Amino acid sequence: MTALIWTLTFGCVPAIALVLSNFAEFQSIRQVHLWLRQEGIDLPAVDYGPQGRHIVWKPPVYNTVHHLLTNPIYAGAYAFGRTGSRVKLVQGRKQVTHGIRREREDWQVLIPGHHEGYISWSEYERNQRLITDNANSKGLMVRGAVRKGEALLAGLLRCGHCGRKLHVAYSGAHGSSARYHCQGAHVNHGTERCISFGALRVDQAVGGEVLRLLEPLGIEAALRAIEAREAEADEVRRQVELALEQARYEVIVDAE
Repeated sequence: MTALIWTLTFGCVPAIALVLSNFAEFQSIRQVHLWLRQEGIDLPAVDYGPQGRHIVWKPPVYNTVHHLLTNPIYAGAYAFGRTGSRVKLVQGRKQVTHGIRREREDWQVLIPGHHEGYISWSEYERNQRLITDNANSKGLMVRGAVRKGEALLAGLLRCGHCGRKLHVAYSGAHGSSARYHCQGAHVNHGTERCISFGALRVDQAVGGEVLRLLEPLGIEAALRAIEAREAEADEVRRQVELALEQARYEVIVDAE
């Protein structure tokens, strides 16, 4: 274990323990992050400077809290190969993207109980399940509950201020009232939300425009369906006529 990892893992005990204990209470990465920002508590993070990598203390961003809660090293496990690279061709040139997260079964090495952790391995796994379930509010993941009244443009809109995807919040007695909002800056930096607006008028406007553009295609498709139905009816009629003609021929032959 390098000196940097040792310092980040064991040299910042109170701060890391605080994050883990607060998650056990709040059961939400976002709530832990907001609480830390409100209380003015800094967290350790790796910084890169002229002297190389070193630890700095600064106001936490969402990704820092997420890292502390999802890294198995804080649960006493040694893990290697949690991320990989992806290679693809872009305009004829090779483009390599690093840091692609892998599923746990694809990690190269995982040794639970490798060292003493802040929490037990069972607590870590429980936290991961809870984090996955909480992600329902970000994308209707499999383990999350399917929501009624899903907004028409969920996952398709981006904030005009910061470029992040807009999220959808549901309210009302049956969860059918939707509202789009940008919570990227709020979650990551604890600042105010960029924008927030009701979904009803936007969905109606976009839905109406889509139907208007599709209407000519719908009429054309209906005409093609009618033509196909008529052609099918003509073919059936032709088969019946051939069958009758064959029957008449057989009657004539039998009579002779």
